[in-house]
Amino acid sequence: MKHPLIRYAVDYLSVGLVLGLLGLSLLPIYVPLSPLALTATVGLLIFFKPIASLIQHNHVHYAIFNHQPANIAFDLLLTFIAGHTCAEWTLHHNIGHHGNAINSLADTSSVRHPKSGADYTKWQYILTGSLKIYPDCCHMAWAFYRQGKPRYLITLMYESFFLIAMHGYFLSVNFTMAFWFLLVANVVNRALVWLGAYWQHLDVPATHAYDTTNMYAGPIFNTISLNIGYHIAHHDQPTLHWSRLKARTEVILPRIPAAHILEKLP
Repeated sequence: MKHPLIRYAVDYLSVGLVLGLLGLSLLPIYVPLSPLALTATVGLLIFFKPIASLIQHNHVHYAIFNHQPANIAFDLLLTFIAGHTCAEWTLHHNIGHHGNAINSLADTSSVRHPKSGADYTKWQYILTGSLKIYPDCCHMAWAFYRQGKPRYLITLMYESFFLIAMHGYFLSVNFTMAFWFLLVANVVNRALVWLGAYWQHLDVPATHAYDTTNMYAGPIFNTISLNIGYHIAHHDQPTLHWSRLKARTEVILPRIPAAHILEKLP
């Protein structure tokens, strides 16, 4: 269902969750909490912050709001809460990954080593992806700038400055709590994005749209993950709203090789 403010009304839940994570992340900085309350806060952040990254993924593919100022403000909020800038998602994921999904050696999310062609191990993939994404995005943004397309570099720079400034401010307010509940939490969350991407792109020949990724149709997982398990449908139509991916999967199911329909997550 579409709405004047938000394109799909179900995304009020997405916005509410991100705002809730903002409050949860800042709570230990301003309020002394008991060990039990701190433990509960850690548990909630571990569970919900990766969902914020999924919301960010969906948002950069299909902006949640109908009005650009609201989308820009939400970009900054997601940058602060999820740990990646939205510009990184646009450059590395939308352009570098989806733009090269049929050519796995050029694909920025490929599980294959670009020189040897061998698959990374899970931990190699997480470490390599986490360390290389920002330098790669700077390189891509600069290349676009030299082509007369400065908006990618401008967006990457102001979102990066915003992220650094916000962390710096809250570290100055309460260094210990901001270090653990903002800085470390975002570093861990960035790594979890690569953990999630590993199973999606492991052992895929990438010869056509329906074998560039794997899918998993588990209902509980997809309810929690905003249908990210229907990943082949997402590759088929990257700008399709996440709430419609299950229906799209049913349409294209006869075209999907059985080897890429996972019975369980690896």
